[in-house]
Amino acid sequence: MTRKKITVAHRRTSRASVMLEIELPALSNEAAAAMADVLVQLYHRFEAAYYAQILTHHADQAISLSPAGSGRGDQNESADLF
Repeated sequence: MTRKKITVAHRRTSRASVMLEIELPALSNEAAAAMADVLVQLYHRFEAAYYAQILTHHADQAISLSPAGSGRGDQNESADLF
């Protein structure tokens, strides 16, 4: 049985986030459901408008986190880790 050397991946830096310091009002069931629908629609529209940019950003982050010049000959070794 041969063992592969597994290298520890670098931890991602924490993402910038915005905390909204607001108190949410009490809502009726209907109003809460309507607000949830609006937020879901907003999310879908945002993702549709910026999907390509989001993918590019994540790809750039993955490239910058991968170890450069690790000296490995086989490019597909990472697929065998799981």
